[in-house]
Amino acid sequence: MRVLRELSQEETEEVQKSALELREQGLSYSQITERIAEEFNVKVSKATVLRWCRGTHNTFNKMRKVNLKPSPALAYIIGAYFGDGTATKGSRYKYNVKLKVVDREFAETFASALKAIGLNPRTGFENNGTRTGRWYVETSSKSLYLYLKSPKERLFNVAMEYPREFLRGFFDSEGSVIFTRNRIRVEACNYDGEVLEFCQELLNGLGIYSRIYKTKRKGQPVVIRGKQYRYTSDLFTLKIYRVESVYRYMHEVGFSISRKQNKLIDFFGLPQQKSQNLEENRTKRAL
Repeated sequence: MRVLRELSQEETEEVQKSALELREQGLSYSQITERIAEEFNVKVSKATVLRWCRGTHNTFNKMRKVNLKPSPALAYIIGAYFGDGTATKGSRYKYNVKLKVVDREFAETFASALKAIGLNPRTGFENNGTRTGRWYVETSSKSLYLYLKSPKERLFNVAMEYPREFLRGFFDSEGSVIFTRNRIRVEACNYDGEVLEFCQELLNGLGIYSRIYKTKRKGQPVVIRGKQYRYTSDLFTLKIYRVESVYRYMHEVGFSISRKQNKLIDFFGLPQQKSQNLEENRTKRAL
């Protein structure tokens, strides 16, 4: 049988609401705890139910309540999570969501999205002697942790409502802009082929053509910072390479990271004022 600290925000709300309704029906505190155990398989003490009913205790004082309804900010967070983001459970039931990246703009955009859903993220810069320094954004949230760990289908549903924001979060994480013989393409790599296939569907819905390739095979050797390793899984790459599709990607999705976005702007020869209008239009759509 589960206990309250193991429940998600939504589950806790449902249990607390049920307890209050049962009390209004005249059930005793002991009867309420028994009914909750039967219906939800959750152990709640009589003392907790009593405090709920008297309004002297709110479980959410210990669990920061966040807005997990579909929104542009949540879609961006989910996209970044499928890339560079992590959600981990530490000791003493500490739940962390973290992003560690090279670009400050990416970190700031992710932090803004977390604030938009009601969280108070911490940001900073880490130096590392073995690699390039990283900007980090982290927040402690059991609700968001459990949400991100829920089935992909649930997260994909949010992305389908806000495809541009989801794709921007994902491509900010995994995307790159590549010039080859006076041609340009946008691509994103990931070990999860299902996620890339979903991104491809969203891109198709925006009129952006792409293809997916298996670029590295499990067991294939790779050298990282002078040491040889082997890929533990197949690596897939989604490529947007038709010029008209790259141009449409720039307008419909784009990057929050200026060094990437500016490569597209420079390739298509957009004047500075037009590039600013491009960003303003995307911001209005997000609102």
